[in-house]
Amino acid sequence: MLESSNHQSIWNPFFFEQGGLFELFNPWSDWIVRHSEAFPSLSDLNELIGRSCVAPVVSGGGFPLKCVKQQRIGRAQRDQLGWLADYQLRIFFAGEVPTRSNNWHDFFNAWSWIHFPKTKAAINFRHFQCAEESLNFPWRRSGGNRNREQDLLTLFDEGGIIVVTSNDEIWELIKERRWQELFITRKKDLEENSVFLPIGHALYECALEKHPRLHASAVRVNIDSHKVRGSNGELNLKGLALADELAALVLSSRSLLKTPDDLHALPIWGLPGWHPQAGVEKFIADSSYFR
Repeated sequence: MLESSNHQSIWNPFFFEQGGLFELFNPWSDWIVRHSEAFPSLSDLNELIGRSCVAPVVSGGGFPLKCVKQQRIGRAQRDQLGWLADYQLRIFFAGEVPTRSNNWHDFFNAWSWIHFPKTKAAINFRHFQCAEESLNFPWRRSGGNRNREQDLLTLFDEGGIIVVTSNDEIWELIKERRWQELFITRKKDLEENSVFLPIGHALYECALEKHPRLHASAVRVNIDSHKVRGSNGELNLKGLALADELAALVLSSRSLLKTPDDLHALPIWGLPGWHPQAGVEKFIADSSYFR
């Protein structure tokens, strides 16, 4: 599991200038920089969620999404609150995302909903399915341990990345962890025939801290990457919406993705342009990271 940042409350409005993994934030750069003094407030985030250009942002239960202040819930309160005490069920039934102020982790979670509303809703719906099958009415937790399916959903929600490619060879290299061939021998092919879309909010948070051994959990969207990245090299909104819709279909399949073993670990610092040493053979040869 990815660990939270030790610098949760230090705001930097120019974080997106690191490029690479933060490319999705470029179209919103003016809005982000306008909040130069402090983290955007919950009302700021909700205003932005309300005008997402990808798709309407709703929970897995179809309720309009909004960030609400996260409050500590004591053990005694949980029985009284029922499903409201459960993070995913509260999102599903009320569209309310408990959110901490001045917190990178929760800030990036809101943005993941803005960029990938259908995929996030699909994850939320599957959490509801798991709850419906495992929790006693009125959905009060007995124990609190996640099952393997919930582990899968949480792992992707926190550290997921969508690999957009119609090139079967590139996807096989990822699945087989043939990093030298993928990042060195096939670097040009990788750049021209694939797009990598980070969705995991903890992935963004750890990248902000330049975590040296950062891996993402990958799933594939099998379409031509040029539908997402145009001839000018920039991501386009229509393509992003298509990738989100198709990724949601993948994440919705309980027969295709069952446990964390069905995800594929990707050492993201090998991706072209995502690290100063990406494409350097000696760096990719470091087996402690590129395992």
